[in-house]
Amino acid sequence: MRLSLNISINLILLAVILALGSTIGAFFISQQKLDLHEDLEHRVNLLGQQVTSEVYPALAQGEIHHLGRILEAATVDRDVAFVMVKSLDGEVIAARWMSSVTGGVKEYHFPVRAQSHETFARSELAFGTVTSVANGGEIATVAVGVDLEPIRKAERALVIRTVLAVILGSFIALLLGLAIVRRLLNRSITPLLNGIREISSGDFSSRVQPDPHREIEEIGAAFNEMAERFSTTLIFKHELEETVAKRTAQLQQALDDQIRVREALAEREEHIRLLFNSTAEAIFAVSREGTCTFCNPACVRLLGYEHPEEIVGSRMHQFLGHAASDGSALEEADCPICRMLNDGRGSHTVNETFRKKDGTAIPVEYWSHPIQRDGELVGGVVTFLDISQRAMLERQLLQAQKLEGIGVLAGGIAHDFNNLLTAIIGGAEIALNDIAPGSKGAKAIHGVMDAATRAADLTRQILAFSRKQVLSIKELNLNDEVLSQTRMLRRMISEDIKFQVKLTPEELCIKADAGQLQQVLLNLAVNARDAMSPGGTLTIETGTVMLQRSDRWLEEGMPPGRYAVISVSDTGMGMDEDTKSRIFEPFFTTKGPGEGTGLGLSTVHGVVKQHQGSISVYSEPGKGTTFRIYLPRVERIEAAQAAPEAAPIPRGKGKILVVEDEKAVRDFLESALQDNGYSVTSVGSGPEAIEACAGTTFDLMVSDVVMPGMSGPQLYQAIRERQPKLRVMFISGYPAKSVSLQDILEWDAPFLAKPFSASTLLAKTHELMQSTAPAGHAP
Repeated sequence: MRLSLNISINLILLAVILALGSTIGAFFISQQKLDLHEDLEHRVNLLGQQVTSEVYPALAQGEIHHLGRILEAATVDRDVAFVMVKSLDGEVIAARWMSSVTGGVKEYHFPVRAQSHETFARSELAFGTVTSVANGGEIATVAVGVDLEPIRKAERALVIRTVLAVILGSFIALLLGLAIVRRLLNRSITPLLNGIREISSGDFSSRVQPDPHREIEEIGAAFNEMAERFSTTLIFKHELEETVAKRTAQLQQALDDQIRVREALAEREEHIRLLFNSTAEAIFAVSREGTCTFCNPACVRLLGYEHPEEIVGSRMHQFLGHAASDGSALEEADCPICRMLNDGRGSHTVNETFRKKDGTAIPVEYWSHPIQRDGELVGGVVTFLDISQRAMLERQLLQAQKLEGIGVLAGGIAHDFNNLLTAIIGGAEIALNDIAPGSKGAKAIHGVMDAATRAADLTRQILAFSRKQVLSIKELNLNDEVLSQTRMLRRMISEDIKFQVKLTPEELCIKADAGQLQQVLLNLAVNARDAMSPGGTLTIETGTVMLQRSDRWLEEGMPPGRYAVISVSDTGMGMDEDTKSRIFEPFFTTKGPGEGTGLGLSTVHGVVKQHQGSISVYSEPGKGTTFRIYLPRVERIEAAQAAPEAAPIPRGKGKILVVEDEKAVRDFLESALQDNGYSVTSVGSGPEAIEACAGTTFDLMVSDVVMPGMSGPQLYQAIRERQPKLRVMFISGYPAKSVSLQDILEWDAPFLAKPFSASTLLAKTHELMQSTAPAGHAP
């Protein structure tokens, strides 16, 4: 809280008056106290000298009884509390108490001295002591006690009177001082303050009037001069304020721009940092000397370290153990990164190796780029990728291309071979009808048919490997299919092998070709039997599994979901890693010459893949082998229909158009159908078939799927426009083009896979000729 000048001066004046009055009062009190004490001591001295002079004769003459009267006569002073006469050893000889002591007592001592030697001697005799004492020696002591309470009362009364006098005087002085100060302020200070307030409010035309007091007048003159200066510089002040405001705005704008630039730079730097840290490519920077100055998390991870500090600061050529693809160490002169640091030219390098923390080498592809500052080379940056996975995929792709090539070749061979087998089997069957049973010719023809049938089985294996055969997919119970093969498999394996079948109680419903599934089980069982010599255990198990997206099987394109599992295990010799990596290759076998074709497991692999499944193998030398086949499950299974009993095929009638580019097959078809009563027209191409249909209406067309110029489905679609009631049956060794197979499936057209027998052909033909509608429908 700020005080006004009036109050401040009054307080100062009051303090001065009180200090002065207190000093004067304290001096007066101390002086009065000193006088009181001096007066008391003077009276006590007089009393002590009087008593001393009066008690000496009595002591000298030994008249002790006179001492009491002497003391009683001496105690007339009101401040004296007692008078005593004491011997030299402190024994009280006589004493007189005048009043009770209410306060403290101060005791004064006065010695009684011998006036002559003789007197003193008698005095000593009177006390029972014979001693000669020199003249002037002390013989006794007079003690005078003074009551201090009266003098203290006097002092307190003195202090009270003095304090009251000081207060009264100070009050009177204060009143006089206040009157004087108020008059001074009203006459001098108040006009000065008013003038200052007006000047301070901005009225620089106002002036402080002169004052008779020199100090006040100097203050007023100073303020008048200040007001004059302010009035002359007011315009300059406004201009300066405008200039400052404008400059301040400019500086603020510049500061805001700088802040935005810094924020943009920080954001850009953070963005770049996130890019470096988020990229899958490993990045590290090196100085001109080849020392690492920076590395991103991908670099740390790919090299097998945990923290960037383990890499930063290292000489990267030695740190990475830079080597060529064959493992030979690269000298710095041959290192592309070192050359980049020397000549300033970037490079792209494929298939070299870097060393990880654990000492293993990884194949890498890397790019090295120089870093220049003001045209001077200061370092470089290297970006690299671990191409281990890519190298593996390239090897897998090469293997897949090789298999695909083999598959295409196998499919082409199977197509022509099936045509030949169809002619052989059909011609042999027709010829058998004209030969007496049991004859030598009949036996030879049966041998030809058996050989052709085994050749057809081999062709089916080739098509299964190449995944080109047409499957007859039905809903099956996997447990039932395994049980149906158990008896045949028991007869196939030797007696020294223990055969076990473990089926899950859960119903495993799948969609599969029963014949192909039988082929898979047969091939796996044969391989297991051959691997166990001289005996062991063969186990076939079924089960179910739920594959998730994280399971490794999904890498092969299998969708997640429920799968039925068939496991075929043996306790045989097992396989090493090199053998295990090649078991699905066609024509690869570990058996001796003449003991195997090498198509068994490749056929299994092709069938499983064609069923949208997958197959895995686990094996170790001496610990046996386990194959696991994963097939997609379905929710329910359709009720199985009983197969119709075979009946003799009656003779037919009607017109049939045979379209087949292979003459031997065409002749077989024509002969077999004509012998059964049908009217047959056979042609070798699509245009010939269209020409034949121009003047004749046919009941059924039997056409090959794959033909030069026009496929069977395309031909049928063209003829249906003219003969909508025409029935169709397609035949093929295998549909070489997936479009042709898709057409057959979409049209729901009957199909016979080559090779087939004459009886199969005639049974299917009779079935189609008895139908009332076309066998197929165009989309």
